[in-house]
Amino acid sequence: MSKVSIVKCSDYDPNKVEAAVFRSVELLGGIGSFVKKGDTVLIKPNLLSASPPEEAVCTHPEVVRAAIRLVKKAGREALVGDSPGTFLGTKEIEEVYEKTGIKSVAEEENAELVKFDKSRMVGGYPIAIEALKASFILSLPKLKTHVFTVMTGAVKNTFGMVPGLFKSQCHKKSPQPKKFAAILLDVYGIVKPGLSILDGIVGMEGEGPAAGRVVNTGIVAASADGVSLDAVISKIAGVPASKDIIVNEARRRNAGEADLNKIEVLGEPIEAVKFKKFRLPVTASAVSALPDFIMDFMRGILNFRPFIYEKACVKCGICKTACPVDAITISKTESRIYDNICIRCFCCHEMCPHKAIYIKKGLLTRLLWRS
Repeated sequence: MSKVSIVKCSDYDPNKVEAAVFRSVELLGGIGSFVKKGDTVLIKPNLLSASPPEEAVCTHPEVVRAAIRLVKKAGREALVGDSPGTFLGTKEIEEVYEKTGIKSVAEEENAELVKFDKSRMVGGYPIAIEALKASFILSLPKLKTHVFTVMTGAVKNTFGMVPGLFKSQCHKKSPQPKKFAAILLDVYGIVKPGLSILDGIVGMEGEGPAAGRVVNTGIVAASADGVSLDAVISKIAGVPASKDIIVNEARRRNAGEADLNKIEVLGEPIEAVKFKKFRLPVTASAVSALPDFIMDFMRGILNFRPFIYEKACVKCGICKTACPVDAITISKTESRIYDNICIRCFCCHEMCPHKAIYIKKGLLTRLLWRS
């Protein structure tokens, strides 16, 4: 039976975080049950962009610190790395490591930061060499909503091992959420972390993964099965089963354990940590277990689309770089997303560091979804 541990943690006090992270793994049998002698361990946090810890966009540095110490407890040294969505070179990734607080933690804990700048094709996907070289991957997802996949967690965190702008090409290949979930499960199956520890101390609700509302969620959760971890977190967050597209795709292909009745929850029971009010992204209303052709029609009626708020736009060009179909133009006077080209993957919304892109609702959506 698959196991998921849940431990309460109220804030990012270093001692509290370390205790919660260590306890979450002890409940699963201890770090020695996972990391073995001779393992090369890669710690993979969610580092979406160069965002400070208080914005809850990225895995908190104190969770990364605790993970490094956990690996050292097993007698191994840790490598730490990720590939943000717009990673183009050394300057960009160093800025991400600096602003997220990961660089200072790595230096203090004598852990090596690595770059996902080289890849090799595996199973039809470019996978970072550092991920392929590691004999054990410790994944550190962040508890957040996502305007394209509803939630982002353990499975989606492995997508960061597809380097930089290759990610946007995956969106271009599969613009429908359910088809994109299949890509996520493909990548997850290739890199398959040995352990996932979720930073759910402070999460993000609403229009995540970068422009949502920061919310205290108060948990650390862990599992050797990322699918089981995601299924449990979705239950805690109140995600309707029909909208849990990543877990549903995992269930369809029998990848991991998605059935809550077959998952043993250790530590805190689900009911004790359920979020009372956790707002899903508005786009969740266009996600369903219905066939794709029906959902394509529904998305057209609901008419969600990304829209640039000109007053907040600083013309940095990150959205244009992230767009897989070149639907964005930026000039000194205007930034524009062309509706006739846009595939509604929301990569621009996800990557904008200035929250200058929001999801515009059509008339029917505004009637159905009262903000």
